Amino acid sequence: MANENDARLKTFALIIKFGHDLFEKKDLAGVAAAAVNDSRILLGFRSSAIYRMQDHKKIDLLGQFAQTEIHEYSAAVLAQKKLIADTVFDPQGIAVIGNEHLPEELSGNDAVYLLCRLTPPETAHQECSYIWLLEYEKDVPKNVITTAQLLGRSVAEALCLAECSASGIRRKFTRASGRALRMALLAALLGGAMLIPVEERTTAEFMLKAPAVTAAYAKADGFVSQCLKQDGAYVRKDEVIVRFDTAELQYRLENARAALKEAEADLELARQNAFTDEKNLGKVKLQQARCDILKVSVKEAEWYLQNAEIKSPAEGVLVLTDEWAEQASGKSVRTGDKLFEIYGGSGMIAEIMVHERDSSILQHTFKPELFLHTAPEKGFSGNVISAAQYPVLSEKKTYCYPIRIQLEDETCKNLRFGMRGIAKLTGEKISLGYYLFKNLILYFRNW
Repeated sequence: MANENDARLKTFALIIKFGHDLFEKKDLAGVAAAAVNDSRILLGFRSSAIYRMQDHKKIDLLGQFAQTEIHEYSAAVLAQKKLIADTVFDPQGIAVIGNEHLPEELSGNDAVYLLCRLTPPETAHQECSYIWLLEYEKDVPKNVITTAQLLGRSVAEALCLAECSASGIRRKFTRASGRALRMALLAALLGGAMLIPVEERTTAEFMLKAPAVTAAYAKADGFVSQCLKQDGAYVRKDEVIVRFDTAELQYRLENARAALKEAEADLELARQNAFTDEKNLGKVKLQQARCDILKVSVKEAEWYLQNAEIKSPAEGVLVLTDEWAEQASGKSVRTGDKLFEIYGGSGMIAEIMVHERDSSILQHTFKPELFLHTAPEKGFSGNVISAAQYPVLSEKKTYCYPIRIQLEDETCKNLRFGMRGIAKLTGEKISLGYYLFKNLILYFRNW
């Protein structure tokens, strides 16, 4: 009786150790291999294998006794899979199949098979079961079924835990792989998008001007006595526009002429005295020089009087500096001050001021389209007649490249000089990546 109790305690200890060893395995294959090999000392089978069955259709081999590698498609394994698919288990999940009911591939050597269906715990939420297939010779020993059921619980729990862990790893790997794939796909799409050709475009302000602009400047200091034409009037060439105050000039001329007459009289007297006294020859030369100086003064006064009237240098539209003729009257001007401009020529010119940060569009051909502030919904174009090779300082104190566009005659109808608007310039195609990179660099350079 004591020996029997010792044997039971030893068996119970082996069962506990068997379950403990199973849960130490890290993966599904390791658990299955330990189950089919380490349980032989308790069950005494001739061969053993564990299968995974899902939906009563798909059967996969997880582990084989005394095999380091699984032979999934061997004849014996295929026969065992067919046997499992055709087996009807009792309510306890046990089935014993004798030699006479085995297929030819499994019936050799008086084989008898014990099939145990191991159901995972309800907490696992797995829609599968594990089939533990045990092969014996001639008959299944007593108490093996009970021991196999006891061991099968530990095997099912260990297999379920290993499979859940593997599924979690696979899910994490799948999520990481999916995230990496999405990032790689996004990077590829962005890289491809950077190569998309786009038209280089920019905008700039423009103003309508005359094809020919002629300016008139003051030739001397003085006071404007009268401006004969209003701003915007159409004038002809050599028509008087501005008159200066000539009262002081007239006084200077009369004074110079009187001084010249007096000097000429003194010169004549000196010449007469020189006939009788040679000492007076020096006085004659001095008087002659004085007369020459006074002649220059007379000519200077006459020149000022001749230029007291400023005439139109060309035919066209008058543009006054002071905008109104009344404001110009009585104004003091200095030599070189601009008095007015004459807008002449046929047609109309649009002068576009392209900022130097956008001047790369001028390196190749470009197409301008103009939109007036007074009619922003309607665009018009023209022919490029000139583009500056160097920048000039604009009204806004920025360096710009002026471009002159000749407008068509039909476009010029109902337009006036001085109208402003926005010009859209469209150049050749460049890559989207270069366009964005250029604008990013310009932004950080605080243009």
